[in-house]
Amino acid sequence: MGVKVNNLSFSYGEREILKKLKVNITKGKMTGILGPNGCGKSTFLKNILGYLNPSEGDIEFNGKETKELSKKEKARLVSLVPQKSNLMTNMSVKDFVLMGRLPHLKSSWAGYSYEDRRKVEDNLKFLGLEKFSERVAISLSGGEFQRVLLARALTQDPEILLLDEPTSALDLNHAVELLNKVKSLVVEKSLTGVAVLHDLNLAAMFCDELIMMKDGEIKYQGTPSEVLTEENLQKVYNLKAKVIKDQSGIPYIIPLV
Repeated sequence: MGVKVNNLSFSYGEREILKKLKVNITKGKMTGILGPNGCGKSTFLKNILGYLNPSEGDIEFNGKETKELSKKEKARLVSLVPQKSNLMTNMSVKDFVLMGRLPHLKSSWAGYSYEDRRKVEDNLKFLGLEKFSERVAISLSGGEFQRVLLARALTQDPEILLLDEPTSALDLNHAVELLNKVKSLVVEKSLTGVAVLHDLNLAAMFCDELIMMKDGEIKYQGTPSEVLTEENLQKVYNLKAKVIKDQSGIPYIIPLV
């Protein structure tokens, strides 16, 4: 199953942002959402997450409409790695990541269990963050904190993992490392992975399927090889580029100046 989007529309007042989006996002695969600035990518992600409510249409998680789910049920199913966080407290990395277990607490009075804390330790170790465990989270660099945001999202034990420009604060080496870890988790745990990405070459490397948007509409959908063509890049980005493929068929974009 995964995520099914049925004729989804969303508006800010009179301004229509998303226009009757219809798409199936496959479980066990990494799906990238691409498109120029202002095309509706992040708004689309926020509708899936439930931060925003569509003006028309609906979204299904594993065959069940999201409007039938409580906020706690949604929080158990879906987690988000945002582009940045507004964290302003002196919370430690360990305690910040532990917040990912909040949807799983039996009640607001229940404390964290041994299992909750073990999941935190496992994810900090998986992402190479053990040495920062007691550090104040806001004292970390942008790249380090981005991995902390991913650790919190994974500690939530989601079935659907959403990422909003997760590599924007990372250098190329750490961007590749982070996406490689995300892709391995999506495959191993059969998650539904959805990432808004600006780097088309990283999207081609790590995504199984791509959704290319423009002006609030889905213009193209398919494999990286199907979507990232010279003609599509010209139509959607107004970009003149040469597309070459490696031996495995992965396309790489070379802009023409």
